[in-house]
Amino acid sequence: MLGFKINAQVPRDYALQQRAQDLETYINESARRYGIDPRILRALCYLESRFRLDVISPKGARGPMQFMPGTAARYGLRNPHDPKTAIDAAAHYVRDLLRRFDGRVDLALAAYNAGEGAVEAFQKGQTHRLANGRIINAAGLVTGGIPPYRETQNYVRSAIRLLTANGLVATRSTSVLMNNTSLNPFRDFTIDVSVITNTSATASNQLAAPVFIEVP
Repeated sequence: MLGFKINAQVPRDYALQQRAQDLETYINESARRYGIDPRILRALCYLESRFRLDVISPKGARGPMQFMPGTAARYGLRNPHDPKTAIDAAAHYVRDLLRRFDGRVDLALAAYNAGEGAVEAFQKGQTHRLANGRIINAAGLVTGGIPPYRETQNYVRSAIRLLTANGLVATRSTSVLMNNTSLNPFRDFTIDVSVITNTSATASNQLAAPVFIEVP
């Protein structure tokens, strides 16, 4: 059955629902293969492309999981628009990000959006120079890992809101990696508080009104 539905408080987008349904088998199979929770893949696919296969971003990211050419090559993804292989590569990438960042869902999400180098730079207060000459964190800021980029902060906040509504984040009883016992299954998967700028009451209200919710 479809992994989520549009909240009843907003207009239903049946085309979106159909696109999501079309990808559900791939999401579940890849999540199982790499031992991650399929809800993470659903949230990423929703945020990245609204489950569209033909999307190309101004920066050159392609397909339902919006792979940049370098990352696609690293994971052997030849056609980012092919849903089965793109979702499988994304699951592999997410598994690697969770391992790299000690199971931190928020940092894995931030890395998916901004790159793992950016997350490490702001996690450790380091300055990184990329191959293209771009300098990351020239001031040596320590933010807990989530880069102080508006796009990335909004991205992580949106994803965490979706996952929190689905019971994945901010609970000690849920392991992000269902089959990987090398990560602590009792870690408190919470977003870095530096990202949240709203009051507690406002945040609670926002979390109570997700874009989509889990259905059995």
